[in-house]
Amino acid sequence: MSRVDVTEKRRARRQWPWWSAAALAFVLGAVLLVGTLPAREPAVVVLSQAPISRAPRGPDVARSRPVELVIPAIGVRSSVGLLGLQADDEVMVPTTTHTVGWYDRGVTPGMVGSAVILGHVDSYLGPGTLFDLKLLKAGDAIETTLADGAVTRFVVERVVQYAKTSFPDRLVYGSHGTRSLQLVTCGGIFDHGTGHYEANVVVFSRLISVTGANGRVRT
Repeated sequence: MSRVDVTEKRRARRQWPWWSAAALAFVLGAVLLVGTLPAREPAVVVLSQAPISRAPRGPDVARSRPVELVIPAIGVRSSVGLLGLQADDEVMVPTTTHTVGWYDRGVTPGMVGSAVILGHVDSYLGPGTLFDLKLLKAGDAIETTLADGAVTRFVVERVVQYAKTSFPDRLVYGSHGTRSLQLVTCGGIFDHGTGHYEANVVVFSRLISVTGANGRVRT
């Protein structure tokens, strides 16, 4: 082996600890950086679920706007406004966090199809009407009072959180041959960069009874 070869090997051995330390620092830096990145929102998280059954047979309710929403398990009693579509065909949202809105292009709660009521989870001023919606459990009761005096009662079947990029529009708003009510609010991680939550919480419920203005149970 030549003197040059020996010199080069010795130089390489002297430099190895420096390169090793640099590589280790890079790896640790990468790990620390990854640790600071926001967690990804799972596409679907089932928060509560019970066996799904069809709504009872019986006469349909007349079309009439809901005027009050009551959810005893989370202490909600709220007036209900009307929501249509925005210019971009997105569903409108309530103008205040202290009320909810019924999507009036859909069915009345209690009619065959999917009735949908939306509300805010919170704002910079504090919790909104549906702040605790994610805490509902399968079997909890939901009640709506209609403008004609009828009262429709539903039971929660499942509570699901969907990433907004995977929101199931047809499942929530479409008709599936049953009389259902869906409640929708925001949930999941709050993105401070966009000022929006990354997910939606959806409560799926089915009709169990309708009481008319005269107090007669119609289903």
